[in-house]
Amino acid sequence: MHGRTPSPRYREDSRVDNRGLRPAEPPQPARSHSPRRSAPVRRTSVEPAPPRSPPSTRPITPGAPHPQHEPPTNNVLPIPTPTQTRPPSPKPQPAKPVKRTPKHRTAQEEFAAYGRTFVGCSRLAAYELLNKLGEGTFGEVHKARSHVTGQLVALKRILMHEEREGLPITALREAKLLKRLKHPHVVSVVDMVVTKTTKESKGDIYMVFPYMDHDLAGLLENKSARLTTPQIKLYMQQLVEGTDYLHRNNILHRDMKAANLLISNSGVLQIADFGLARPGYSRLGDDGIDLRKNRYTNCVVTRWYRPPELLLGETHYGFAIDMWGVGCIMGEMWIRRPMFCGSSDLNQLEKIWSLCGTPTEDTMPGWSLLPGCEGVKTWPRQERTVKQHFEIHGRDTADLLDKMLLLDPVRRITAAQALDHEWFWTDPLPADPKTLMQYEPSHEYDKRKAQIEEDKRRKAWQAAQAKPGGPSQQLNHHHQPPPNHYRPESYRDAVRGPPRGNKFGGPPPPGGRGHPSRPGYNGDHFRRGPPPDRRPDNRSRPPPRDESLPYG
Repeated sequence: MHGRTPSPRYREDSRVDNRGLRPAEPPQPARSHSPRRSAPVRRTSVEPAPPRSPPSTRPITPGAPHPQHEPPTNNVLPIPTPTQTRPPSPKPQPAKPVKRTPKHRTAQEEFAAYGRTFVGCSRLAAYELLNKLGEGTFGEVHKARSHVTGQLVALKRILMHEEREGLPITALREAKLLKRLKHPHVVSVVDMVVTKTTKESKGDIYMVFPYMDHDLAGLLENKSARLTTPQIKLYMQQLVEGTDYLHRNNILHRDMKAANLLISNSGVLQIADFGLARPGYSRLGDDGIDLRKNRYTNCVVTRWYRPPELLLGETHYGFAIDMWGVGCIMGEMWIRRPMFCGSSDLNQLEKIWSLCGTPTEDTMPGWSLLPGCEGVKTWPRQERTVKQHFEIHGRDTADLLDKMLLLDPVRRITAAQALDHEWFWTDPLPADPKTLMQYEPSHEYDKRKAQIEEDKRRKAWQAAQAKPGGPSQQLNHHHQPPPNHYRPESYRDAVRGPPRGNKFGGPPPPGGRGHPSRPGYNGDHFRRGPPPDRRPDNRSRPPPRDESLPYG
């Protein structure tokens, strides 16, 4: 055995296990496992398999013939492959998706199944539109009532001027920022409403806000609403608290004005309209001072509330621009009109200089280097008179307003510093919201619309008066006195008429400018009044007399 090479059939590294076979015996047929005896199988002579060659150590390349195996000769038929015996399988067809009926879950079922509730967009049919509250460049606001809760809400429809651009970036910023904010003096988004696309329109998107009874601009134009000092302090305290919350969260509002402050009859003020708001990316110090400013566009903030640095073209600004608007709102609540009503940027600057003084390197460092000063290096010298104009409302009032309206944005007071000012902590203290009076709803849009209608009526009346006897107005000699008799100059003549001794006509009083006696009236046209075909007005009053008024 030592010098003999074992047969390849019995090598240990062979792939076939032949330990159970004997070389002299042919292979036995397999036995059936059935209990019955199988039919006798006819034995056939089986030739022993030729000895196998030792396996090659070369790696087998897929698809290449093995070097030890020769291809079959012509006398040997090829072994049929499965592809030749089986028909080609049909091409698999994509399975049709099974339409499943959506399962609507209640809020309790959603919370039990997923651990949270999901809120989607509502349909416009869920709200009943009542009337229009306002409109602007970025949208229009409607008053509505919810069919689900029955509460009053405000629907802000987002205007898409360029349909190719999709949803305006201002609306995306507003929705994104308001979803992050939660403060009692910052307006919150209640719901989102989406309408379906039709042939006439591509659908609308609405933002749903809580309904507020007034905005500050409309409330100040309401003559029945007289703001007291405690009431002004209450509104200012809420405004500064909301502004401080925005600045602490690195948000620039960039559109502070009276029309964007919503007020309810319960005395709650909320900051609204975040269409121009941007993340500030600024770093505040311990005292709330802005330590880092970014570059933005200066075409923000309504002109009447725009700070001087933006009017001069500054693009690196911070939270100080919001505080200038807060100061303008504070002064507007005292004088009940906007403080600086400029017709252009240059005129706006002139109005600011007339109250806050002409800028210098001490009051506004670097102002002459701003791009808005090109060609205008100097203005007429004017002194600062903010405190002198508002000292009538209190020394602390004038001091706080003076610090809010500083020309230098670096030294301008911050929201955190304003909350600690003595004005909020001295008598009279801010009012209790429960003690405030209830006013009728007042919005800037309603007041502006009423003013437009009044202007139209006045122009129509002036046009009719310019053409007497025209088709719009018939000539009436009884009520067309000379122009110098329209306005009475005597309280007695305007109310009581002439003395009784002159009731039967006669010449006018000495030095007077009375009507001449007219035929057919016996000179008694003062006591008889106007004809019944016309309502009485100022022109039907008696003629004036050269007599001094009883009250000087």
